[in-house]
Amino acid sequence: MIPSSFILLSLAGAALGLGNDWKQPCLDGVCSYDLKESTTGAASGTLKIWGSADSITDITTAAGWEILDCKPDSLSQDIRLVCSDNSKCRHLFRKLGAVGKVVRLPESCGKNAFGHISRAWVPRDQSIPERVASRLIKRDGTLPEVQALHIDADFAAVDASKIGTVHFAIQAATVPGASSDFPSTSRISGRDGTFVERAMASVSRGLFDFEWEHLENFTLLDINRTWNVFDQSLTCPPISARAKMDVSAQVNVGAAIGAAVEGTIIPPKVDDFALIAILNANLAGAIDLNAGLTGSISANQRLYQVAIPGLDFPGILTIGPSFYIDAKASATLDINAALNVGINYKIEKASMVFPPTSKYAVNQGGAFQFVDTPLKLSATPSFQTNGRIEAHLIPGIDVGVNVLNGAGVASVYLNVDAGAQMNLALQGQATGEVIISREETREIEEIAEVVAKREPTPAVAAPQASATGSASFSGCFGIGAGLDVVAGATAKFFNIFDQSTSYTLFSRDWELYKTCFGAQTKREDLDYVTRSIAEPVALNKGLVCPIAGFPPLQSLIDSMILASAVKQI
Repeated sequence: MIPSSFILLSLAGAALGLGNDWKQPCLDGVCSYDLKESTTGAASGTLKIWGSADSITDITTAAGWEILDCKPDSLSQDIRLVCSDNSKCRHLFRKLGAVGKVVRLPESCGKNAFGHISRAWVPRDQSIPERVASRLIKRDGTLPEVQALHIDADFAAVDASKIGTVHFAIQAATVPGASSDFPSTSRISGRDGTFVERAMASVSRGLFDFEWEHLENFTLLDINRTWNVFDQSLTCPPISARAKMDVSAQVNVGAAIGAAVEGTIIPPKVDDFALIAILNANLAGAIDLNAGLTGSISANQRLYQVAIPGLDFPGILTIGPSFYIDAKASATLDINAALNVGINYKIEKASMVFPPTSKYAVNQGGAFQFVDTPLKLSATPSFQTNGRIEAHLIPGIDVGVNVLNGAGVASVYLNVDAGAQMNLALQGQATGEVIISREETREIEEIAEVVAKREPTPAVAAPQASATGSASFSGCFGIGAGLDVVAGATAKFFNIFDQSTSYTLFSRDWELYKTCFGAQTKREDLDYVTRSIAEPVALNKGLVCPIAGFPPLQSLIDSMILASAVKQI
C-alpha cells in the first residue's frame, strides 16, 4: 500500500508553498503560487495568473486585510474580513467593485490559492476578536467596518466583458524541481515558442533526471496477489468438470506525473495542455488454466485499482492518477489441459506525452525487457481435442484531469498490455500436433462461437491424473507472447484532444518456445500470427459438459524460458 504520509505530503503542497512570498501583495495584475517542494518526493510546481490590475486582487495580510472567519478546507464559503491598511485594502473595491474579481487567498484560508468573488456585503456581525481589535482601534476608539465576501471557484459565472481576461499558466510534477525556471509573463506570451512546449521540456528533464532509486518513498506499490478470472463447474455424471483461470501478479511500481497548462481563468478555457507520465515496473505475472469443459468463455475484469499521488491546484487544475491491473481472457475449449505460463517483464521509464503532438514528445517510449519466465503444460493426447486461449495482464496508469472547476474534465491512460496466446490441436497418439501460438483476438472469439455450438467430443470417463514423458504425442509445441504499450484518452478536452486520440509507444511479439517431437510435424509448420490488442469483453459463459470424462493428463513441458533464447517475430 502507499504510505498515507506520502499521499498527504504530495497533496499538502497545494496549501503550503515554500516559494510564495506572503509579504508581497498581488495588486499589479500578476500573481503566482508555488506547491511545496520536498526531497521526499512530494509534488512541486508553479501556478501563475496575470491580467488587468483591476481584475486580480488580494485579501492577504500583505494586501492590508485581516481574515476573521474562514474555513481552511473549503472551495466555496462566506468569509469575514477587516481592513488593516487602507492604502492597500481599497484595491479590493477599486473601479469595478469586488464582485467578479479573481482574488488571492491567505494560505490558511480555503483550499484554493485563488478564488472568485461572487458576492460582497457588510455583515450584521461586526465583532472583531480582541487579538485583532487591539491592533486596529483608532484614536477615537472606533474600529474599521467588517466586510464579507463569498468566495468560490465558479469562474464561468464571471462577466468577462466587465472584468477582462485573466490568464493562467501551470508547470508542475510529482517530483521536486518543477517550479524552477518558470518563465515571466512576457515570455509566456512571447513569440519564442509556446509556454507549454518549453515547460514540458523542463518538466521532462526533471522527471527523467530524477534519481528514483534513491527514494524509498517513491516505490509507490508493491503488490503480490492472485485473482480468479473465471471459474465454472458443471455436474457431468458420472464426474464433475471444471474450467478455471487464475492470474497472479508480483508488481513493484514507481510512477511520476508532470503537466504544463496554459489558458484563461476568465473566461474558463484551456489553450494548450500537455501531460507526461512515467512508469517504472517489475512485473512477474502468471496465468494458470485448468480446463475440463467444452465450449467458450471470455472475461474482462479490473483486478486492482488504487490512487497514487498527483497534482492539485484546487479550483484551477487537479490531476488525480491511479494505478490499475486489468485482466482479459478468451478461451475456446474442447480439451482437458493444465497450463501455467509466466508473463515477466522489466519496464524502465515507460513514458508518454499526451496529447502526442510531436513538439512535446520528449523521450517518449522507455526500455522494455523480457525476463526469464516459467512454462508448464499438460494435456490429453489420446483423442482429437482442440483449444484456443488468449490471456492478458494489463497494468497501467489512469490520469483524471479536472481544470477550472469542471470546465474541462477528461481521463488519460497508459496501458502496458502483456499477453500470451495459445492454440492447441491434438489429433491422436499417432498423428497430430500441439501448437501454442499468438492469434488475433477477434479470430479467437469467432472460433469460440463455432465451438460453443457444436457437440462435445466423445471420450472415455477417467479421473484426472498426472503423467510424465511425451511418448504418446506427435507434433510440435510453441508459445507466443506480446507487449503493447498504448496511451489514449476517454473524453473530449476542449479542442486539444478527444476520445479518439491514442497512439502506440511500443509493440512487440515474441516466440517464447518452440520444439517438435515425433515424426509427423516439422518446426516450419508452426505459424505465428501477430495479435491485436484485445477488445473489452464482458464475462461470457458458453461452456457445456463433455459427453464423458477426459483421459488422464500427461506432462508436455516443464521448463524455464530464458530471456536470451526468446525470438522476436
